[in-house]
Amino acid sequence: MITSRRYDLDWLRVIAFLILIYFHSAIIFVPGGLPVIQNADVSTGLEVFVDISSQFRLALLFFISGVGVSFARKRRTIRQFVAERSKRLIIPFAIGLFIIVPPMVYTEKLFLGEFTGSFFNFYPQFFTDGVYPVGNLSWHHFWFIAYLFIYSLMGILVFSWMENKGKKKVETILRRLSGYRIYGFVAILLVTEIPLRAIFPGFRDLIHDWASFSHWFLLFIAGYVVANNESILDNTTRLRFLSLFGAVLSITLCYLLFGQMSLKVDLNDPLLIPKYLVYCVIRMTMVWCCILTCLGFASRYLRFSNPALAFLNEAVYPLFILHLTIITFIGYWVVDQPWSLSVKYLVLTTGTIVTTLLIYQWFIRPYNGMRLLFGVKPKPVKDTGYVDQLVNDPVR
Repeated sequence: MITSRRYDLDWLRVIAFLILIYFHSAIIFVPGGLPVIQNADVSTGLEVFVDISSQFRLALLFFISGVGVSFARKRRTIRQFVAERSKRLIIPFAIGLFIIVPPMVYTEKLFLGEFTGSFFNFYPQFFTDGVYPVGNLSWHHFWFIAYLFIYSLMGILVFSWMENKGKKKVETILRRLSGYRIYGFVAILLVTEIPLRAIFPGFRDLIHDWASFSHWFLLFIAGYVVANNESILDNTTRLRFLSLFGAVLSITLCYLLFGQMSLKVDLNDPLLIPKYLVYCVIRMTMVWCCILTCLGFASRYLRFSNPALAFLNEAVYPLFILHLTIITFIGYWVVDQPWSLSVKYLVLTTGTIVTTLLIYQWFIRPYNGMRLLFGVKPKPVKDTGYVDQLVNDPVR
């Protein structure tokens, strides 16, 4: 069990959420995805970045969230844990649905020419004019918070079983996955991936998303398990270069065999089933190796704290809540500028990071009411310093 603060996990959490800004900013220069605002010119390099990162970025986020939940459960009863998760997740979700998402959709509709008029005229139509993308009502990136809340509730039973009746079975599995056998977790991922992915290719509405929902829940549970077994983290450090090789090899094979990171389905192809099985194996290997690579290199090089980590670790949740709306606003303006694509992307990513952090610093961080709305813990009564704060506050 991890008994002291692991700053590498804090850094990894910050980095994982920062990747979202670069990912969603890149979509403006790549056809498809959110936001729907599109630059006239597209970038092959950013398209490859989006293609590759889309395969593991959410898996990494849910894995890290599972680590955070492990710490959140310590020193809390089940009732206290549910209350804490509800406050940290449901309130920001409501703020997102009623305040953060509507101006984002409004800006997209203006860009597409599907609406003219003021935001005040648009706002009632957000809730009454059908479901996005045909209509307006959408949760956009706040689906992640909804999934995480459900995982937290589902996890209560799983965690209780692992800590009591299933403790010996879990210990047996962990022994079998020690050393190089840690890569055997790919087989567990394939148990849900193979039968579900072909039927549910992925639409995040909690109804038609059983493949991704199950896949991410397994990784969420894996994060919880890792947070309670420091030996696993030590193992990822030793195997970091092998994990990196496995990730690069998997990505390379996907491009060589399928031309991209996703499988193009041709129902008339007699080799469809073998291709599908090979694709599932390669993709799950890539996802798990990417996560192990991140864990291994973070454990080796990011075992330290500083004021930047103190600030970012607290700011990262509001950054997630705000980032896509800010990207949409800045992107709406940037695509019309006579700049090169690289300059536009730099302005968009830097502008989004700076803007969201300034909003956090000036309007969220100083006020407990705003901190509550954006899922940030209340300010401590007495500032005891960063080290004491992290030691005494195990909640990510």
